[in-house]
Amino acid sequence: MLPVKTLSQTPYPMTYRNQRGSRHEKQAATDTRFLIIDGDRQVGRALSFMLEARGYDDVRAVRSAARAEAIFGAFQPAVVFMELELPDNGNLRLAAQLRRNAPLRKFRLIALTRDPEHAAREEARAAGFERYLVKPVSQDELDKVLCIPAVAS
Repeated sequence: MLPVKTLSQTPYPMTYRNQRGSRHEKQAATDTRFLIIDGDRQVGRALSFMLEARGYDDVRAVRSAARAEAIFGAFQPAVVFMELELPDNGNLRLAAQLRRNAPLRKFRLIALTRDPEHAAREEARAAGFERYLVKPVSQDELDKVLCIPAVAS
């Protein structure tokens, strides 16, 4: 049996499994929950697929700040990917509110944007975003943000 590896490079430990992972390792991977908040359904599907390809299978994607707010407390994600250009313009307010409502529980908040030089970058950082990913997100970029080692071919 292959050992479960812990990603100690991040302040928010996550586990993963490799392509030949055992059932025990798959269970460890499910311990990390992901919430994707993006107005584009295809972005949510693509990120979900990439995360599931790495062994994470507790991934939820929503298309509005209101829906994200409604499920956040019960779902308790470890990582939240949030589009900066949400249709309802609630992204920075929602980010700050999620941080206020979960002060004792750490989670990673990662921005998704189509513009690498987004005008609200400093406001977003103040609201609690730690990283930016420019859409469309590649598997390599996602792996780097999550500190997942490259998978050998």
